[in-house]
Formats: sequence, C-alpha cells, structure tokens
Amino acid sequence: MKRHRLYTISIAIAGLFMLAAEAKAQIVVDDTLTPEELAATLVGTGVVISGVTIDCHDGGYAYFECVDCNVGMESGIVIVSGPATEVEGPNSGSGTGMSMGGGGDPDLEDLTTSTTYDACILEFDATVTSDSLQFDYVFGSEEYTTYVNSSFNDVFGLFISGPGIVGTQNLALVPFTTTSVAINNVNPLENEEYYVDNGVGCTPSFGGCTEDWLTAPYTTDDYYIEWDGFTTVLTARAAVTPCETYHLKLGVADAGDGILDSGVFIKAGSLSSPGVNISYEYDIDGYPEMIEGCNNGELNLSLSFVATDTIVVNLEITGTAGNGIDYSNIPTSVVFYPGDSLITIPIEAYEDALAEGVETIIITGELTCAIAGDSIILQINDSYPFDAWPEDTIICPGESVDLQASGAQVYIWTPINHLDTTSGPLVTSTPEETITYTVLGHFYACLETRELTIHVEESEADAGPDAVIYQGTSTELDGSGGVAYSWTPAESLSDPNIPNPEASPEEGTTYYLTVTTALGCEFTDSVNVAVLIEPQVYIPNAFTPNGDGTHDILRVLIFNEVTPLSFQIYNRWGKKVFETGDISIGWDGKVGDKEQEIGTYMYIFVGLDERGNEFTMNGTITLLR
Repeated sequence: MKRHRLYTISIAIAGLFMLAAEAKAQIVVDDTLTPEELAATLVGTGVVISGVTIDCHDGGYAYFECVDCNVGMESGIVIVSGPATEVEGPNSGSGTGMSMGGGGDPDLEDLTTSTTYDACILEFDATVTSDSLQFDYVFGSEEYTTYVNSSFNDVFGLFISGPGIVGTQNLALVPFTTTSVAINNVNPLENEEYYVDNGVGCTPSFGGCTEDWLTAPYTTDDYYIEWDGFTTVLTARAAVTPCETYHLKLGVADAGDGILDSGVFIKAGSLSSPGVNISYEYDIDGYPEMIEGCNNGELNLSLSFVATDTIVVNLEITGTAGNGIDYSNIPTSVVFYPGDSLITIPIEAYEDALAEGVETIIITGELTCAIAGDSIILQINDSYPFDAWPEDTIICPGESVDLQASGAQVYIWTPINHLDTTSGPLVTSTPEETITYTVLGHFYACLETRELTIHVEESEADAGPDAVIYQGTSTELDGSGGVAYSWTPAESLSDPNIPNPEASPEEGTTYYLTVTTALGCEFTDSVNVAVLIEPQVYIPNAFTPNGDGTHDILRVLIFNEVTPLSFQIYNRWGKKVFETGDISIGWDGKVGDKEQEIGTYMYIFVGLDERGNEFTMNGTITLLR
C-alpha cells in the first residue's frame, strides 16, 4: 500500500548526499555512547538509575546537541525507528527513512491499531526522592502530514511500572488528557497547539492532510531538523512513592510498515523527582543577603507532596560561617509528620562587630533514602552595602562640594554647618575651613555611618619681608607659596610673573602678590618697599691750604639727616694724616705744624643715615699750594 513512498525516499536520500558537503548540521548526533552513558545524560534532581538495557537496531539511538535548531531542547537523547543520524537538518525531503528489518513491541502495539516495526526500546530502573517523576520530550516523524489519520500511525511510549502503579502506565499523553501522543493524535487537525509544522503544511483532505511542497528556508537552512513535523516540548509526569524504585521503558516504533521513520527526543537532565525544596525568605523583601543584626529571615523546607508517613530530612550545614556561632543554630535533621509539607526554621545572623567579609551558610537537604536533595547558599554580610563619597577631598576657599551616599532609605548628615540640607542622599557643603561630616544611613532596621572630610586649602602665599631702598636702587622681592605668580603694580618690576622679580620704585610702593596653587586656588599677600633719598654728603675733591683765605681748609659738608662718625685722610703711603668725628673741624693740610706735600690723598667717611644705618664713603682729594 505504501510502495509509492519508495520513490520519494530515493529522491530525498540522493538530495541529502548532494547537500552533505554544503550543509553544516545545527543538530549534531553522537551514536557512540553506551546505553549506560546514554541513560545517565537524562538524570536530573532526585533520581538514581540502574539496570540500563537497550533493544534497538544499530544506530537507532544517540546523544544529540542542538547548537541552533528548532527542536526546542539544547541536548539529550534521541531514539529513532531508523538511523538516529537522519534527524540532522535541513529538511531536504519529505520521505526520509528506511526499514531496518526489526520487529515491533507489544506495549507499543497496545497504543495503535497497526502492527509495529523497527522498535527501539531503552529501559532502566529509577529510584525517586519525592512523590513525582517527570521528564521532557518531543515526538517527531516523517509520517507527517500525508499520513495523518491513516493506518501508518507511528507511536512511541514512555511506560512506568512499580509501587503504587497498577500494571504498566504510559506517560506519553496529550496534556490534560488520557490520549497517547501519536501521529493521529497530535497534528494540524487535532491538538494542533502541541504540533510544530516543519515546512510541509497541511491541506485537509478526506479526513487527513495533503502536504505542500517543501521550500526554503526549510530545505536550505540547517536550523530546521529533517523530520516533517514534531510536537512542542511536552512533559511526562507520574505520581510515585518517595524512596521507591520504578521501572521505565522508553520506546518508539513504525506502525503499518517500517519505511518512514519516527522518533523521540528526551531532554538531558530532565528526568527528575523533586524532593525537599530549600528556600529562604528574608526580613527585608527583595534583599537576598543576610546582614548581621538587621536582615534575618526564615529557612523553608518544603516537600512537593503532603507527607503520608514520617519523613526525615537530614541537613548538612557547611560554609565559612559557624553554625550556632555566627548565626542561630540550625538542626542537622528535621521531621515531616503525616500531613506536613512545610517546615520553617528562623535564622538570625549575630552582630559581632568583626570585619569578617562575606560569610556563607551552605545547607543541603537529603531524604533518608540517601538520594541528594536540594541545597541553598546563604550569604552573611557584616553590614548592608552603604556607601558615601567623596571620602576625603580638598577644595579652594569659597568653593562648594557635593556629598553623596547610597544604599539606604533615609540619610541624616551632621554637623549642619555650611550644608544646604541635612537629609537625603545628596547634600552640598560650602565650608570655610576643613570639616568632617558624618552621614547616618537607615535601611529598614539596619544603621550604618560613614565619615567624609572636606579639606579647605590654606594660604601659603608670602610676598616676603618689607624692604627699604634708596632712590635709584632696586631690591629683589621674594614670593612663595604657589606654582604661578602675579605681582601688581607691574610697572616697576623686572617680570611680574615670577616669584622673585627686581623692584625699582621711584617712591614707596606696596606690591600685591597673587599665587595660584597646584589645586588652582588663588591667594594674595603684600610687601612694602620704602624709598629713601640717598644720603647727601659732599667732600671737595681738592683744596689749596696756601693762606690766601680761599679753600684753605678741607671740610665735610652735610645737607640732610646724616650723623657723622669719622672722617679720615691718608697719604699715598697709607699713613693717616688726619682724623675727626666733628665735621666742623677741617684739615688745614698739615700734620702738626708741618705742611704736607702737594699730591693726592685718600679719604674715608663713616656716618649714619636717617634710619640709623651705617654707611661709608671713600674717595680722593688733591692738595695744591
């Protein structure tokens, strides 16, 4: 009856080999795993498996990885009524498959009205933790959609048997029904919400479907797997007895003939029996860490079922925090009595004022059947993450700085000096001198403080000491305290932009120095330079002691406030010939009564100026007759 499909198969296989060199499959299969390795990939939480067997034709089972494909799972196992490698995309033909010459399976034949062929069966025992057992799967086939509602109703079964289950129960059911998942039960015409079309479409015809022609992207993009249709990801579930062992049988077979193939994907890690679940509820909603002294909470141990008998859950308490030392004591076991499904244990993190960093509590729950249960890691912080900044800053006088804090709900700043406000996460300070502020943060019942210091840079500007100069002379100013300098007035300075310019004022002047620091602050200082008129002392450069009454006496003439101390005259051999401290007394050109010879003599005059500073003048005079 299905011989016409052989022609389709030959075309599809030929096309597949032509594309093999060009297409890179996005679903990759590995058929080298042993049955034990294959079954182990399915194991998730709360399940231990044993006694793995497989009854299948060569190449009919494999491990798969979905790098980027439309099957809806990342990885798992695939069991096929033909070669497992045929699932690799793209969907280059709608007749992929071949008869493997294998027989059927009686349990699978109970799910269909047709004879089964090429059955592939994986079986193992599973010991469970809780009252439920589940795993995720996808059924797919090349029978879609031409043979919908025909006798070629390829099927698969996920059978379970064991304590509390009468006979053998099929878990591969259409959600919320007792109907088995098969070609005729999940398709575009029935339970279509669980069906995924892979490019062939369906035009209703005589109670079935007429396929459309396969086109791109299904035939060119290896995102699409080879099979013409498949289900969405479905979940098989069974009610079981905790700590008991059950037998599972996972199988698929062709129905009606062995030509077009079908198979089932089972998700890696999805075979699970969720047992005790451990969770934690914190006092501060939305803050998932304990805080010493203020954010405690409750440890919740819950079963996925209501206990019908006494169930003991052993708790392994580890981590860097000490049980009963850093937090209130957690028992090493708890007991669920009949009717219980939740046990709550309050935990308080003790405030010890020690800087310990983040500490951990690791809690692992195990049921008495020694199958690993759930675990949780709790963190204990010394304090909540309260922060404030800038912690230490420096500003220029007159400047303002923004002080900020985060992590709290309420902020209080002290002292109030120079602040624009004393509450909120942002305040502005304009201090006149260095000051330290304290911000107190309230986070629910948690209190934290931080200190922020604002340094106000102090002036080190120094224009140097005051100076007194004589008119017509200069003095070097001595500025310091910055990295840049500016002197005013600039007219009588050699360079107003250096720290030590030469000042040559004609009259008494106050110079103002502005220094700029490395921080950019500007400070000023001043210096006074007094200008004195130079002492007016006149000593003639010649005299004629010849008795004619003119220039006979050499005298010192003083015109302003000068106090003479001494006036000395030396001959050319360095012999002192005259000395006086009284300028009213002059030299008559004699030593004693002896006239000195005509020639040049040297003089030294010592006196005090109007400020009391001693000064000296020297020069030469000529004695003539």
